[in-house]
Amino acid sequence: MSKKNIWLLIVLVVLAVLGGGYFYKVWWPQRQTMIKLGLAESKFPWRAYSQDELSALYPQIKYANVPTRVTPEQTYANFREALRTNNLEMALGQLSVDSKNYNENKSDLESAYSDKRFMSIYTSYSDKISEENKFESIAQYYFRYSENNRQKTHFINFIKDANGDWKMDSL
Repeated sequence: MSKKNIWLLIVLVVLAVLGGGYFYKVWWPQRQTMIKLGLAESKFPWRAYSQDELSALYPQIKYANVPTRVTPEQTYANFREALRTNNLEMALGQLSVDSKNYNENKSDLESAYSDKRFMSIYTSYSDKISEENKFESIAQYYFRYSENNRQKTHFINFIKDANGDWKMDSL
């Protein structure tokens, strides 16, 4: 063997060792971490997901792509109708079960129902609400009312659920 071939063989062996070391010490642990986090495929060749694939797998806004079936205005109208007809189940059905305020809102409605205050609450809620902010899966509406000769604003928050129904987050 010539000196040139020996040097070429040495260079190839060194490159193979360095490449293998990089694969073993850097690439492989990194790829395994990405697989555990759900950022790469778990099958060979363990390809990292593209941004579009990640967006489809892990949507950032819950229920943003779910088509609307019941609008916030319809939910609000149903809630008022439940108050008017003294229908506790219908009133509770307008609340978002995903809300952090759900138990408090439910308790408030049950208390008002047992105290027979639904009709007085009904009269305090305006028949029309106006949109303040509306995004993919959250919205805020308001109505104005007078109290002690002063104009006040009452805000109501809504959350879209998995069925595309907007439910009340606040009363």
